Amino acid sequence: MRLPTVRLLTTAALLLVCARLSLGAADSTGGYNVLLLMSDEHNPRVIGAYGDPLVKTPTLDSLAATGVRFTAAYCQNPICVPSRVALVSGRMPSNLNTFGNTANQKYQNITTLADLFVHAGYQAAWFGKTHWGDPRFPTNGGGAANKKAAKQERDESMSRLPQDSQISTWPVEKNAEHATAGEALAFLEQNKARKFFLGVSFVKPHFPFTIQQKYYDMYRGKVSPPRTSPKLIAELPSLSKEEREKYNHAGATPEEIMRTKAIYYGMVTYVDDEFGRILKKLDELGLREKTIIVYTADHGEMLGDRGIWYKNSFYDGSATIPFIWSFPRALPQGKVVRTPAMNMDVLPTLADLCGLPKPAGLEGSSLLPVLQGTDNGASRIALSENYRGNFAGRMIRTARWKYFFYTNGEEFLYDLENDPLEETNLVTDPQHRKLADDLKAQATAGWVQGKRSIRDIVGVPSEANAAPGNAKPARKKKNQ
Repeated sequence: MRLPTVRLLTTAALLLVCARLSLGAADSTGGYNVLLLMSDEHNPRVIGAYGDPLVKTPTLDSLAATGVRFTAAYCQNPICVPSRVALVSGRMPSNLNTFGNTANQKYQNITTLADLFVHAGYQAAWFGKTHWGDPRFPTNGGGAANKKAAKQERDESMSRLPQDSQISTWPVEKNAEHATAGEALAFLEQNKARKFFLGVSFVKPHFPFTIQQKYYDMYRGKVSPPRTSPKLIAELPSLSKEEREKYNHAGATPEEIMRTKAIYYGMVTYVDDEFGRILKKLDELGLREKTIIVYTADHGEMLGDRGIWYKNSFYDGSATIPFIWSFPRALPQGKVVRTPAMNMDVLPTLADLCGLPKPAGLEGSSLLPVLQGTDNGASRIALSENYRGNFAGRMIRTARWKYFFYTNGEEFLYDLENDPLEETNLVTDPQHRKLADDLKAQATAGWVQGKRSIRDIVGVPSEANAAPGNAKPARKKKNQ
């Protein structure tokens, strides 16, 4: 028998209240731990649980099987620093005056993710890549072993170019990610009897494209060529065309492209293995049942799709992120959510799950009702922005539509329900003009684009010098 609509809504609200009361009660008797796993430049389509039949990601697949997987989660800027600022602040990065890869954010008068848990009495630590300024985590990783490993990889690996992808000449144990995971294992052992928030952030699978032989061999000759064509390249935004030329993407041979894609797949599997070490320790210590686990990334990687690599694009390969929440004690298992979500939703959602007061001024919103099924999320949107070259752009994603535009006048509108590969730009169709205008108005509401100067855009350091493992001048290839 179908209940009346009002009754359904009342029942849903009651379930949510009961869930929150349960979470709050648990917090008063010791609380839930949080383990936030993060990687850099991970295209969610290269995960088994997201439908890739080739890639081996048993750790992430198991998290998805025991939790909730979002298929339309987006970063707030497809570039490292702004995206990470959004994650740790719960706000759009431009509203914090963060436009590019200058990691000088101080979060003045803002309660960050670190502050939230430190003030609640948690042991809070972040190990691995930060690249977001100073959100005030009392324990930051990057010990001597980690720094040595990162330096070795920068010194011995080549440029960011797919043409220069290579096989790593050092053992897995000397990867920076291995050292970071080691720091996380020690933290878990030391804090097994305390409430903790632990963030673990790997640089891989961010370029340079390099991984040990055994991981490359898993995918050598097995990956599919990127999806591209003269038409897709011709229809790229001007920004993407400029970056395609700047980084000589057209100069990569088919052999180099296939090698690089296989190496990227190997990097993803390697990252999965290192996360597996951490989850194994969590199980050994008997902490899994009371630990909320989240996996995300700061942005994706185009992987040669449409003839371009890296990020800085609003296409899904670049702007979407893996987004997995596993906590069987309070969340469904094996659930797939297609409603839009954002990295800046992480802070308010964790606050709700842990029974902590949400800070004022958040722009992200709690996903707990969506996670628990008391809200279908039909009205939710995702926003992203990008400041590159001499102009800016913004994107909005609804349940069905994606619209993005640039301040040079270019516009793009895709019906993702019927065109999930974003192949038909509908913005010039008169029947869709009003929709495009409405989405643009919604995307730009409160946008600070008009307040920033060209200096904010072009005056930031290049990504080549902004983060470990980023570009260096190309040199002769080796170890292919």
